[in-house]
Amino acid sequence: MTTLYNIPTGTRDVIRKFRTSTSRSETIRCLPIKIEANSNEIIIDEDDQEELDEITDLASLAEILPDNSPRFLLMAYPLTTKEGIKQVPLILLYWKPMTIVSQEWKMLYAGAAEMVKHECGTYKFIEVSSDLEDDDDVEELKEQIETSKR
Repeated sequence: MTTLYNIPTGTRDVIRKFRTSTSRSETIRCLPIKIEANSNEIIIDEDDQEELDEITDLASLAEILPDNSPRFLLMAYPLTTKEGIKQVPLILLYWKPMTIVSQEWKMLYAGAAEMVKHECGTYKFIEVSSDLEDDDDVEELKEQIETSKR
């Protein structure tokens, strides 16, 4: 049985390295993941990586991530629990802005979500369909990250 999607070994290695290198991170760290249109390969989006390395808050995501195509974003998000314990959970954001016109892209990413979620082994999976340009949208995302369960 063949699958529609393929995660190359290089992508798997980068995801694995990201998971281990961010376990004690003091700042938000992100790894953008996209689907290559022609081959349906799930790869790291090198174009956005440099800008994402410099983000300091969630509001910055809207400026960096594309507003016309979906992405997966593996994120290490440092936080402190109510008990005062510092944690850095891994969160997989499914970025699907409302301005995506192509049904093909929507279906492609929706179909790959489980595979990417499994490969990343994340603590949380959150779909983001707002543009995050409103402070309320950013606060809502922050609340989802800090309170949602697996």
